[in-house]
Amino acid sequence: MEAKKAIASLGVPLPKYITRFALPIVIFGFLLSGLLYVLFPKLFLGSAQYVLLLLPITCIAFVVMYPFSVASGKANEIDSNMHYYVTQMGALAMAQTSRKELFSILANDPNYHLLREESQKIFLLMDTWNMSLSDACRFVAVRTPSTIFADFLDRLAHAVQSGEPIERFLEAEQGVVMEDYDTMYRGALTTVDIVKEMFVSLIMSLIFLASFSAIMPIITGMNATNLMIISVFAFVMTDIAVIFFIRSKVPQDKIWQQLDIESAAKRNLKRSVTISLAGCLVVLLLVRFVTAPGVIKTAMVLTPLLYTGRIASKEEARIKRKDNNYPSFIRSLGSSAGARGGMVIDALKSLRAHDFGPLTTDINHLYSRLVARIDKLTSWDFFAVETGSNLIHRFSAMFVESTHLGAKAEVVGDMIATNIHRIILLRKLRYQSASTMIGVFYGLTAGIGFTLYISLGVVELMQGMFQSVEMPPGMSVGMILYTDIDIGALYTLVTIIIISHSLLSAIMIRLVDGGNLLNGTTHFVLMVWIGAISAVVCKSAVASLLGIG
Repeated sequence: MEAKKAIASLGVPLPKYITRFALPIVIFGFLLSGLLYVLFPKLFLGSAQYVLLLLPITCIAFVVMYPFSVASGKANEIDSNMHYYVTQMGALAMAQTSRKELFSILANDPNYHLLREESQKIFLLMDTWNMSLSDACRFVAVRTPSTIFADFLDRLAHAVQSGEPIERFLEAEQGVVMEDYDTMYRGALTTVDIVKEMFVSLIMSLIFLASFSAIMPIITGMNATNLMIISVFAFVMTDIAVIFFIRSKVPQDKIWQQLDIESAAKRNLKRSVTISLAGCLVVLLLVRFVTAPGVIKTAMVLTPLLYTGRIASKEEARIKRKDNNYPSFIRSLGSSAGARGGMVIDALKSLRAHDFGPLTTDINHLYSRLVARIDKLTSWDFFAVETGSNLIHRFSAMFVESTHLGAKAEVVGDMIATNIHRIILLRKLRYQSASTMIGVFYGLTAGIGFTLYISLGVVELMQGMFQSVEMPPGMSVGMILYTDIDIGALYTLVTIIIISHSLLSAIMIRLVDGGNLLNGTTHFVLMVWIGAISAVVCKSAVASLLGIG
């Protein structure tokens, strides 16, 4: 990305960024490095002095890369909304909306966030500064961080300048932008797959680190508990870093509707959270009377969270089915309304006889509201709330707005249905990527429990063996091996590793899948159980093979 666009994406002048942000961080890096050298001179002898050099270098690298990181995040958000943006532009253009009014509508749509800001810039350049549409588009194109949006604005500027009707241009652009969105979407999923492979390698390395932390103190005399705490920290920070990286790369394609109106599904989900937490509290009180390893007791306490996961999963599956049925519904509605002179209510009445799967009940409720003369936009908002789908909400609003302004319902319905079908196909690829990730993460969790409990079993064996050895006079076990290790604390820390890794892995799965985070409670609980069972089975096997009590 160009440095000029990266700096422009900060939203502040470059001198202000340097004086108020970059310079203080760089100065802090040098001061911290000098302070550490003064306070702990013995720690930084020889090659350890390079650590002090890394601090200011890291701060300098951060302030240099920060604008590019911000620009990349903004570009990703813009690209994730381009398919909605261009579809709405095409639908509004079909209603013979003027160019200035077109961008005025887009500039006041709160669903677009950064694209809304870009549209406001174009509208203000046209309205306040009396620029032509082509000049305004080119002005914004050279400053926007999104390559897809910049290319679209350049094509729009050229089409307008050459005299091509904007509605014809935007109709042709539907396929072009959807191809760009398809490429971006698939590229993001490929990046996620690469990150998944890197994550597996990192976790395998951390498993080795944790095993090393458990075994090496017997030989070196280091504090085993402190080393294992460092391993816990390494696991958590690695998981969090991968979560933030995945979040910055995956398309912001939400499954659940984002309206402020609370649906029955969301109420059920909130109620399920209360029930699950109450269940966890009850099991926590009862588990004291159960004789089982600590990791199994922890898994038992977390098990009631499965109820929330089941409710969220059931509702999400219902939303996906409705999304799959929506293209045929909106295409049929547009064709039927077009044949009836744009009368949407009459078209809905005729469609009530058809079966649109789980969407049928919501269509009947929509028809009842429209017949009762409830506000049209409110009726469609409640339709979107009942379906629970963000996709249905966004495209239904486009259909209603454009047909209200006079666009042909059959043309708009066909355009929307075609684009939705393309998005659904891309989402299926996303679900497949998440499915493969689930299997990999389950296996990793089992590997963590298995490997670390083997290491702790070996430590426990060596500790028991050498503590019972009678040493010659004048010698002690500590002269050969260091056996003063708190095994109970190590088992507790390994349990923390299993739980934290399971929780953060479940969040990763939901970020890739694009669904509600509460649906990840199922994966969280199952991974905890997998790690716990593999750990206990491993401990029993090691005990029987090595003769540990």
